[in-house]
Amino acid sequence: MSNSSMLDKITLVDTLSVANRLGEGIIWDVRQQCVFWTDIVGKHFYRWDFSGKLVAFACPERLCAFGLTDEHDWFIAAFESGFAFFNPVSQQIQWLSKVEADLPYTRMNDGKVDRQGRFWAGSMIEDENIDASTLPSNKQASLYRLRDNGEAQAIFNGISISNGLCFSPDSKTMYFADSAKQRVWRSDYNVINAEPSPRETLFHTYNNAFPDGSCIDNEGYLWNAQWGSACVKRYSPSGKLNFTLPIQCQQPSCVSFGGPNLNHLFVTSAVDGLQSNNGELHKNDGAVFIYHTPFQGLAEPICTSPKR
Repeated sequence: MSNSSMLDKITLVDTLSVANRLGEGIIWDVRQQCVFWTDIVGKHFYRWDFSGKLVAFACPERLCAFGLTDEHDWFIAAFESGFAFFNPVSQQIQWLSKVEADLPYTRMNDGKVDRQGRFWAGSMIEDENIDASTLPSNKQASLYRLRDNGEAQAIFNGISISNGLCFSPDSKTMYFADSAKQRVWRSDYNVINAEPSPRETLFHTYNNAFPDGSCIDNEGYLWNAQWGSACVKRYSPSGKLNFTLPIQCQQPSCVSFGGPNLNHLFVTSAVDGLQSNNGELHKNDGAVFIYHTPFQGLAEPICTSPKR
């Protein structure tokens, strides 16, 4: 099927004009039938449902990634300085592990709960004056998995910007991106001990397209928001480009399926770093876009390790 034929089957049903500085980490909660996301730079956490109700909660520091837990108001979270449980309603926080305190140029970034309930999140080098290639790998960013006791274990290091973490429907493959390197990798994933194999390149992006947040649909295809490119792309499990969805913003940042039938695609975006006076061209930058699609996603896993 051609790209234009695919586009004919996808409809933009809503644009949430939330003006996020850096919208990220969007996920759908099938239990509460609502979507959550974070504005990292704006330090706010959002909840929205199809009744149109939007609620924003303040965050104690930049909330970079999060996952659902078995308690509706509590989330497993990767804040800028480390891992915690967070209740945005009561504003309670229970710290688990601080990371990279010796690396003042990094912060936490993208993360995900795997299909066995374990929380993963990676860090990024946010100081643009630092050339990651000049640093030893253990002084660059890393991808972490939380142990049962809440300690953070580094799984991959030598990273510039951790992103695009997601898992295949059968849990046999883990996908991971380094935005700065414009590369998405795949690893065979051992679900018993939560160990990925050495990374293999799945695909590269080029020009002003930087791989950002990803999700997997029920056919095992990877959807990737590509920062700077005004589009989201769908790839086969072998890394072949299947479809390109133009987005009415310059910096799409994360994607997730949700809605009552898991056939709505949610896309966050960002205004951070943009310098433009063209109001019409950039009027939707920082919005959340909601599309009805012929595709279907998968229910978001619940974090069971660590337990609160």
